[in-house]
Amino acid sequence: MSKVALRVYNRDIEALMDQGHLDEAIAHCQHVLKTYPKYLESYRLLGKAYLEARRFADAADIFQRVLLAVPDDFVSHLGMSIVYDEQKDLDKAVWHMERAYEISPSNTGVQNELRRLYGRRDGLEPPKIRLTRGALAQMYTKGGQYQQAIVEIKSVLAEDPTRNDLKILLARAYFRAGMKVEATEICTELLRQYPYNLDANRILVDILPGTSLAGSVDQYKKRVQALDPYAALVTGSLFEAEQVPDAAVAVDRLDYDAASQQPGWQAPAAPAPAVPEVHPSTENLPDWMKQA
Repeated sequence: MSKVALRVYNRDIEALMDQGHLDEAIAHCQHVLKTYPKYLESYRLLGKAYLEARRFADAADIFQRVLLAVPDDFVSHLGMSIVYDEQKDLDKAVWHMERAYEISPSNTGVQNELRRLYGRRDGLEPPKIRLTRGALAQMYTKGGQYQQAIVEIKSVLAEDPTRNDLKILLARAYFRAGMKVEATEICTELLRQYPYNLDANRILVDILPGTSLAGSVDQYKKRVQALDPYAALVTGSLFEAEQVPDAAVAVDRLDYDAASQQPGWQAPAAPAPAVPEVHPSTENLPDWMKQA
């Protein structure tokens, strides 16, 4: 096997998916996960490949694993919406597409899909999608308006305290606003139930050094490094892992042979909630989903 930079490998796998070589893309993702069993980007790619291959139950299993670590993962919410739409569970399909819309409210493809789902569920498509408080919170956070984001997030969580996507968004807003005590409380709460929540671990690694809880930093750092191997080479904040050169992490490239690939691979991450097997329709996967 030859060595290849991990990020370059990811791009090669995406190219295989674009060319329709889905079985090969799946095999390469599974191969990478044998070396890095919790690597988030490989899970995203694997979920997309399963989805394009119309292996909906497998795709749902993978996307739900990603959402345990990144509750507001755009691609995973899109994927889960498509899976539930195939299952004719419109309420859940709508819920996940609403989450995708809140993450990217200007995405016209998501807007159109959400209008279509509303029309199927309610019998009438709305002329446009209303901007929700969750979408406003995302926009405020991305724009550095953290206090406004905090107000919007708290109002939603008061009605629905199960929204982990907004809890981690609130933690980010507190963290960026310099409200370290509040950020620490939310991150600690999330990690009790979801120990591999990516941003909760990253925030605590930044906040806790020099405090009475500094002894836990190594544990949080190791979790982040498991989710993103490039984080092990960061010299500053773990939020800067993308600045690490691509070539810094290499992995053996699989010598793919379709005839030698065996079924029955199992993802090594923690189990996710089960999704029943679904029967694919004859419709093609939307182009906007392939480009997500």
